[in-house]
Parts: sequence; structure tokens; C-alpha cells
Amino acid sequence: MNRIFTSHEVASLVQVSPSSVLKWIEQGKLRAFRTPGGHRRVACEELVDFLRAHQLPVPRELESDRVRLLVIDDEATWLRALGTFLQRADSRIEVSLAESALDGLLKVGLNRPEVVLLDSYMPGMDGLEVCRRLKASEETAHIAVLAMSGRPSADLEKKFLEAGAAAFLPKPLQAAAVLTKLEGLGLVRPRVR
Repeated sequence: MNRIFTSHEVASLVQVSPSSVLKWIEQGKLRAFRTPGGHRRVACEELVDFLRAHQLPVPRELESDRVRLLVIDDEATWLRALGTFLQRADSRIEVSLAESALDGLLKVGLNRPEVVLLDSYMPGMDGLEVCRRLKASEETAHIAVLAMSGRPSADLEKKFLEAGAAAFLPKPLQAAAVLTKLEGLGLVRPRVR
């Protein structure tokens, strides 16, 4: 069931004044409905969509049990196949894709994923540098980085873990391995088997 909030509750959740919330509603930026008594109400889903569209942080209490995962890999065919594979493996995973390190960093800012699944070898900026940048920024340090490589080695794994990655996975990936890592990080609740 979708939760419904008053304009004062919305203001409290996103830490703005109630008049700001009413202004957003009147300007058509935030969809709301009126009760028979004339009061404004906002559905949780509408509020989350509004916050994401305006690149504002979404409070944890508004998040569902879905996890936003960004896959960054320069091999376009592999990237699309992996995205489809992960989406089908578990409906709780919301997958977005980036075909380069730079595109990935831009999408981190826009999509605010909880997890980045990152290829190690890419032209320009490699995965290790992306991991370092994510972990060095206060705004993105909380993101769980899962590194992957078609050429895994103990040395490469060590470098990623030292840079802050939560795990290192060899390619080709198994959906079960990714789900196990997400469950282990507490990002997805384990399914009852």
C-alpha cells in the first residue's frame, strides 16, 4: 500500500518549510491531490519521483526494498546483457547502465545508486580510479562498489579492496554471486528459500 503524506509531513521529511512544499504543488512540480476537506496530500511514490527528478536526496524511510544498482562497463553488448540478466534475477534490483567511466560518474550523481558494479579495465579512466573517486567524495563514499574483471588476479583484487571496494568478482558473473554480495552488504533482504 502506498503511503500518503500531508504537506507538513513532506516538509519535515525533506527538511524544508511547509510553504515550500505548497509552492511546489501549486507550480505543478510535485503532484498532489485534495481531500474532500480541501487538504493537500502527496503519495510517497510521487514524492520520491519529485526528489529524484530534482536531484534531491531521498530519505531512507521513503525508499522501498529495491536497490539501485549502476553497472559501468565499456563492453556495450556485455553491459546490456548483464543489465537484463540482473534485472530478471531479482525484481528488487533497479539496474541502470553506463558505457564508460565518465558516463558512470555522471550517472552516480543523477541516479544516486546504492551499489556500483564496476569493470576493472576500461579505456581512459579505469575502474580502480572510479572506485577511488567514489570513495574519496563525502557524497558518494557510502556507495557499495563491487569490482569485476575478466582478467582477475590477487593483486588486482587487493588494489580494489584497498581502494574501498566491498567485493571483487570474476567475470563472467553469476547472478547468484551478485545477489549474495548484495544480501551480505545488507542492501537486499535475503529471500526465503
